[in-house]
Amino acid sequence: MALHGDSSGKFDIKSPADKFFRSFTDDINSTFDIISKEKITEWVGWEKRTVKLSMSGNLISDSYKTFKATIAVTPKKDEADGSHVVWTVEFEKIRRDVEDPVWIISILINYLKETDENLINI
Repeated sequence: MALHGDSSGKFDIKSPADKFFRSFTDDINSTFDIISKEKITEWVGWEKRTVKLSMSGNLISDSYKTFKATIAVTPKKDEADGSHVVWTVEFEKIRRDVEDPVWIISILINYLKETDENLINI
C-alpha cells in the first residue's frame, strides 16, 4: 500500500455557487474541530470559489503526515439550477499499514451536502 494517495469527486448541489461558498468558508474551521484542533483553512480564492484546506492535529497526525483538500464551487449554466462541487484530497500516511482516509472524506462530503440542504431550506 502506497504512503501517498489522492481521491477526488464531483457532485451537484441546489444552492447558488456564491451563497454556498460563502456559507462553507464562513463555517469550515468550527465544523471540522471534531477532526483537527487547529485552524484548517489554508487559502481561499473568492474569484474562482476555491478553498484549500490543510488538516492536522488529533486524529489526523496519528495516521497522516499531510492531509490536504481542495474544494471548488462553480455555478451551473443556469444558476437557478444550482452548482457543481469538485473536491480533491491528497494525503501522506505515516506508515504503510494505515488505511486510506475514507472516513475523513465521508465527513467532508456529508458536511458539504448538509450545508447545501441547510441553505435551500432557509
